[in-house]
Amino acid sequence: MSILPRHIPATHLTALQEELTPAGITLGPVKPGTRVTRVVDHGGIRWELTYIGEGYWCLRGPGVEHGVGVDAPEAAERIAAAAMDEDEPGIPAPAAWRGVPVPEQYATNWDGPAAAWREGAGAALAYANLTAAAQGDN
Repeated sequence: MSILPRHIPATHLTALQEELTPAGITLGPVKPGTRVTRVVDHGGIRWELTYIGEGYWCLRGPGVEHGVGVDAPEAAERIAAAAMDEDEPGIPAPAAWRGVPVPEQYATNWDGPAAAWREGAGAALAYANLTAAAQGDN
């Protein structure tokens, strides 16, 4: 039996919205496949807020992939602060990733859509290693 909430009480959802709205942050829809996680897109950054009970939320986003427990005011503060840092340069791209040269189009935005390229390159390398291992066994 789970001890985590199965729904977000209206009072806590309203309190979260009241903190986000003055900061210019719009609370997005429920994340597909969940009941207690809301999506927030602000300043070009996607955040997830999962209700964990008693007015506390688990905030996930850049720099907090595994989540951190926050109350509504701290959630608004963290989301707004991250959007303000938007002008700062992102993560610099390496010249090569896992031995594969990084194309210029992904190097310029390494912490953005390049994640899909990295996953594709990783899958291609894994396939090549498995093929080489299978051919070596024959």
